[in-house]
Amino acid sequence: MTLALNVSRLDLLAALALLQNVAAKKGTMAILANILLETDQDGLLLTATDLEIGIRCRVPAEILSPGAITLPAKKLFEVIKETEENQINLSEYENFWIKISSKNSDCRMAGIEADEFPEFPDYSEHKMVGISSLLLRSLLDKTTYAIAQEGESTFNLTGLLLEKEIMADDHVLRAVSSNGHRLALMEKRSEEDLSDLVMDRVILIPKKGVQELRKLCDEAEKVFLGIEEKQIVFKAGSFILVIRLMSDDFPNYKSIVHSVNETNCLEVERKKLMNSLRRVNIFADDRFSAVSFVMASNNMTISSQSMDYGSAKEEIPIVYNGDPLEVGFNGRYFYESIQLMASENIKICINKKSPCFIKGDDDRGYLSMIMPMKL
Repeated sequence: MTLALNVSRLDLLAALALLQNVAAKKGTMAILANILLETDQDGLLLTATDLEIGIRCRVPAEILSPGAITLPAKKLFEVIKETEENQINLSEYENFWIKISSKNSDCRMAGIEADEFPEFPDYSEHKMVGISSLLLRSLLDKTTYAIAQEGESTFNLTGLLLEKEIMADDHVLRAVSSNGHRLALMEKRSEEDLSDLVMDRVILIPKKGVQELRKLCDEAEKVFLGIEEKQIVFKAGSFILVIRLMSDDFPNYKSIVHSVNETNCLEVERKKLMNSLRRVNIFADDRFSAVSFVMASNNMTISSQSMDYGSAKEEIPIVYNGDPLEVGFNGRYFYESIQLMASENIKICINKKSPCFIKGDDDRGYLSMIMPMKL
């Protein structure tokens, strides 16, 4: 039978906004750029996948005729977004074409047969654990920025490490990211019991999966999480997100964190440093973003220089009683590390040969580390 249904524009648009980002933009399988639309007794089921990530959503709809078809994700999203009416009719006709119509407009879109669309991964809801969306958002917001870009570092750093730790009555979730030159760690205590989460191996989530999970966290107050042999599953509201886990190991970050010398530290007003870095970074080298940090008694001077454009220098008051010190850092890394913090004042421990260590009293559970660089 051919698909025909009526659906709320806002309901459909909200689902497509998430699904169209998962649909593959490039690849050898053209159908992966499409979204699968299929009907069942509960309404309209939408599915997108790039074979690494799969996402599915159920939307309430009036089913006039059951059926299934796939349509181009980006074009479908754009059409629904620009439609002005509240109700939309989708009707399939010959050769997998579909008419999308509302009160005063209609358009026709070419689809692909639904039978060609990959199967959605099997998953179990048996041992899913509910976790606060607020907790997950906090973990992801404080660590995603430090995940390595593809080609920037080794493959195992292009994902986010997720861990749990149970200490007496405290159940803690921890997220760690690194690109080999910087590291971000965020951990938070969970009010929920995490005992049923099987995390006896490295749980490494690819960056695109982390980005889609972050969007999913805005869909419900609680996200249900399940970990299986080769995949991790998240359920929020009417959405199911299945992400294939990366198979590599993650570097031993604990030895790096424990090796940091916290004896040579300074305190500085976070926003003042952040604003100064934003200006100094304008003249930092595009590739390495090198910025010089010179510390003296209660004063820090940061500067950058470009052979093509000029230079910049700023002085910032600090609390520092150590020996005079000059060291270089990637200015962009430094700015990104402190931009997402909430603390008014932050503590920075700096040594020439070991990573810089950044944390703040109002950012409990968060720490950032940045490797020094030669100027």
